[in-house]
Amino acid sequence: MENKLMSKLQQNRELFKAKYEALEHRRVALVEKIKSDRAELDALLKENTAKAKRKAKKLKKKVSFNLRYGYVEGGHVKNEIIGMLTFYSWGRSHKVKAIRHIKFDDNDQNLYLNIYQHKKRDINVKAKVFVYIHGGGWIGGWPESREAFTTKVAEAGYFVASLYYGDAPQYSHPKMIENIYKALGWLKDHAEEYNIDMDNIFVGGESAGGHLSAMVGCIATNPAYNAMFDLDERSRHQKIEGLVLNCGVYDMEKALETGFHNINIYTEAFCGGTKLPEMPEDFRKQVSPINWVTADFPPTYCMSAENDKLAVLTFDFVDKLYDLGVYVDHYHAEGKLAVHAFAVSQGLKISKIAMQGTREFLAGLCETFDGAEAK
Repeated sequence: MENKLMSKLQQNRELFKAKYEALEHRRVALVEKIKSDRAELDALLKENTAKAKRKAKKLKKKVSFNLRYGYVEGGHVKNEIIGMLTFYSWGRSHKVKAIRHIKFDDNDQNLYLNIYQHKKRDINVKAKVFVYIHGGGWIGGWPESREAFTTKVAEAGYFVASLYYGDAPQYSHPKMIENIYKALGWLKDHAEEYNIDMDNIFVGGESAGGHLSAMVGCIATNPAYNAMFDLDERSRHQKIEGLVLNCGVYDMEKALETGFHNINIYTEAFCGGTKLPEMPEDFRKQVSPINWVTADFPPTYCMSAENDKLAVLTFDFVDKLYDLGVYVDHYHAEGKLAVHAFAVSQGLKISKIAMQGTREFLAGLCETFDGAEAK
């Protein structure tokens, strides 16, 4: 299997390079546009006329955290509800049963997880675990609106735990990652009850959830990074067998230069209401998983999309994994419907391709892991 994987890796990288260069060119153009907008604001302030002051004041208000957060957060709630009732649920598996709203932290009743299992699962056979971390710009998102993806994974035989880990700014960094490890600790405590294999698990998520999943991968494989966090001791050293990352954010500072809609408010909320560039250098480095990847990083399946301004971050991340010799499989969706976090809905052709890739990736790792155990 190793030779087959390496051959595929080499073929994929050649296709990857051309798309990577095109995305980087687009990002640089956007950076210049952002600089131009900032220069306009500076010019208005220097004019020192009543008209310029009024215009500058209006521009400043537009970027104030509280106003933007209120607007964006309200829109998120509406989109989550509409999405959950419509396109987010396209392709949901009906072969799967769900147990929802299980509290995993006795000290915080806001936090919960949902469990998804095949209706015909043989409970006497220990199930492999897939933990899903939803996206939503760190300020929103629910496990219930990601069930098209999570039930399709569960349909393939996995015990899926989908986490609600809290919204920023109330749960600003590092609270989210700490909550995720509390959920992993809860799963370890209940492994016998559900007959699940917590020795090695898979983790995945989309957008902000992809970012947090990549952090989990770094925590599991980089001792220096692990030591930076106050993690649940039950799960601090949890081994991760593989990652499935859908349009994630791997470099926070570069994300600000992509022109992605509302990225400034998302990152500010993640930082507790302070703009990311104003945070200490150590903090800015810590929140970007790309800075902490090592050669021991888990095998990874990455997805990106043609019409997603954050796609360049996935290309950067995949490129680094290639350079480190980490096994990575990358699916870059193309076409009009190839938008940010597209695989959440399973009603699209590209989403079904992504799911097939996810299943094949997970199955390949399970085969490798089971073979190693047999020896």
